[in-house]
Amino acid sequence: MSKIFKYDLKIILLKPYVFAMLIVELIYSYLILSSEIILGISDTAPFSGWSFGAFLGKTTMVSLLVSFFILSNLYSKRQKQVSILADVTGFSIRKRMLIRNVIIGGFFLLSNLLIFVEGCIFLYAIFGKIYIGAYIVEWLLITIPCLFILLGAGNLLGRISPALVYIFMAVIIVMAVILRDFGIDINGANYFEVVSAALESLKGGETPFTITPQYLCTRLMYMIFGIVALIAVSMRVGEKSRISFEK
Repeated sequence: MSKIFKYDLKIILLKPYVFAMLIVELIYSYLILSSEIILGISDTAPFSGWSFGAFLGKTTMVSLLVSFFILSNLYSKRQKQVSILADVTGFSIRKRMLIRNVIIGGFFLLSNLLIFVEGCIFLYAIFGKIYIGAYIVEWLLITIPCLFILLGAGNLLGRISPALVYIFMAVIIVMAVILRDFGIDINGANYFEVVSAALESLKGGETPFTITPQYLCTRLMYMIFGIVALIAVSMRVGEKSRISFEK
């Protein structure tokens, strides 16, 4: 199994464009921090839960799209041909998919962790104050549902056609930008901007950070959707099928 893991790690992540995209993610995170977050979201402190949550949500959308792009490559015609050549190992498709999910999911988690650390260092270096407990809760609420959406919806749509993965990526952008006021974006950023602005106009001044039950339900629904999709795609592959993502 270790040889298969190393092989998949090499063909999935150990490529120049993957490292380039990771660097772009970190640069984008810094630009968000130094332009929007440093001013505070809806007149809140830059190091408040509102501002940091908005930062995590905005940057998570980029890392999520990058991870979807990497996953879509697994279902390209060229990669399917490579998978057929790997059939000589006798490895089951279900275990192979598990390994690839660990690699892609690990990349997404690592990306978001680096973004989290970058944000904490930036805010502490400038303001000397951060709320690490609140930040960790926000990171979990944003990252974990996105992780299951990535692996569940990504694999389910990719098995049908890689083009559907790109369409789903467009849907993520539309939900985040066009449907901003509804607060249903998969990356979870709009809640922190919309709710903090609403509370500020209602009460006046900065409002203590809070997580509403509606937001928790939304994140839970996305997580359940991703898990169900992941289970569905897992059930469609046979334990003893040949190594490929297609029967």
